[in-house]
Amino acid sequence: MAKFILFDLDGTLIDGVDDILFAMNDLLAAHGHAPLVRHDIEAMLGDGTWMLTKRAFAARGSEPTDAMLDELNVDFNARYVETDYAYTRLFEHAEPVLRQLKSDGWTIALASNKPEAPCKAILTKLGVADLFSVIAGGDSFEVKKPDGCFLDFVLGQLGFDKSTDTAIMVGDHANDVNAARAAGIHVIAVAMEIDDTRANTLGADAVATAYQDLPAAIRAIIE
Repeated sequence: MAKFILFDLDGTLIDGVDDILFAMNDLLAAHGHAPLVRHDIEAMLGDGTWMLTKRAFAARGSEPTDAMLDELNVDFNARYVETDYAYTRLFEHAEPVLRQLKSDGWTIALASNKPEAPCKAILTKLGVADLFSVIAGGDSFEVKKPDGCFLDFVLGQLGFDKSTDTAIMVGDHANDVNAARAAGIHVIAVAMEIDDTRANTLGADAVATAYQDLPAAIRAIIE
């Protein structure tokens, strides 16, 4: 039996909110809007950068057309790249747990709604890209989470066989849980450095509030 584990990125492996906030506020300022605060951005994450941009402008009373949002999203992503992810960091103990999972025979992949290029750049900068057999972002396939076909796509890249293999999705958002359910795989909800109220309401197979807890959550599912 082969073992596969898929991770979301923002809010699951990394805290990247400050860089996202900086880039979005830079974009908002360029269009004459007041800045957002960290809590605002945190509530907008999870559905990719196009929806993030739409929500950010809506929060400032602006409703751009879809065509305008396409352009704004490109602009946001360019500004985000320019941050060089200076304040983005892995959650505590994430790296040693990832390395232990790899050592224990798990094939690790990323399944994020963030565009693929920054996913790769961030994991490379943080020194863990080598642990991931596949790094898939929201523009890697024709659909994103919560569509289970996105996870099917990632697992297909890995050679997953549903009849014999085990797969687990790890994420912090309802999109992660719903995608895992749609794909017919296990799911662990995480609440890293935040209150775990939301994680406990997502209907996951297990909940972890620190990376030290993740191995036990995995064992509880597969044993």
